[in-house]
Order: sequence, then structure tokens, then C-alpha cells
Amino acid sequence: MNHTSEATPVAKKFKHNPAPRQAYRITMTIENAPGPFAQMVGLAQYDVVNTECLRPPKDNPGGYSSPVPTEDVELPLLKVGENRFETMVYADQMLDEDYAGRGLCRWELIQMRVRMKVTGAADETIFTPSIPAQKILEQSSEVVHFRKSAYGDKDGFPYFGQPDRSRFGPSVQDIDLFTITFNPVKG
Repeated sequence: MNHTSEATPVAKKFKHNPAPRQAYRITMTIENAPGPFAQMVGLAQYDVVNTECLRPPKDNPGGYSSPVPTEDVELPLLKVGENRFETMVYADQMLDEDYAGRGLCRWELIQMRVRMKVTGAADETIFTPSIPAQKILEQSSEVVHFRKSAYGDKDGFPYFGQPDRSRFGPSVQDIDLFTITFNPVKG
């Protein structure tokens, strides 16, 4: 008996644009933090935004939609002053491709974020401020507030902060918070 097995397709590696042109310089400023951050990793998140290019549920086991392709691109953070860092984000970092034979999948920048730890220990809180793509493209600032009391916590969870200061309520004073501000500029 002759059995033919079909090879499982290898997942395609998403391709980066070798010559991106839509550059945005982002300055991140940390204000009133209780201390320094020993570990900081900048990331730009890109997602496929037109899901009709993906395999439909009937073609997937269990009838589920294909997961939306996403890619995090690590960004170097350059220290440019006391508690100030810069990086460059490219809105056109990803190359659009046809992954399922259903047309071109379009990639868009979703956000830029920084994963920050006080010492870098595995079990400590991961401060994760971010700025959405819309604000980057509009060159609008984003201020993210964090409770100072979370600095040095050992819970291992991400803490995304709060762009809306009022969400902390009246019992939390400004002295109880520190901020991380992102300022994007085209070019």
C-alpha cells in the first residue's frame, strides 16, 4: 500500500521593508519615577488589517478564523538626556504580501511600546507604556501615568499605566504618580 503524506506548510516569515521611508522619531521622557529602569526594550507592533486576505474559517480546523498576523519589531532606545530616550519608528516597516492566495495582506503600525523593568529580574512588574499609531502619525503626544507604589513590585505582570489621569480617582494625588511621555515627530 502506498501512502502519500502532505507536508505541513512551514509558516512564512514576515518580511520587513528593506527601505522604509515613513519615519517618526519618538522621544520618551520619564518624569518623577522613584528610581531608574535597568532594562528597557522598545517595540513597534504591526498587524495585518484586512482579514479578508486570510484563510476563511471553513478552511481552518475547527472552523476558526486564521489568527491575525502580528509582528513586534525591536527598536533601539538611545539615551539623549536625563530620563530621555529616542527611537525611530517606521510606519511602512512591513512588506504587504499574499499569505493564503486570497489577495495582498496589508500591514499597519498599531502601536509603539516600551517594556521596562526596575532591575531586569524575571519576577518583577513590567511597566509597559505605549503610544497608539494614530497619535504617532498625527505627531500628538501621549502621557501615560503609573502609580509609584508599583515600582519594584514582584508580581511579574505587565502594568500598562493609564493615559487618562482622572481614572485614578481623586484619592490618588499627583505625588503618588510618575509619567512617561511620548513625543513623535515625522522624519
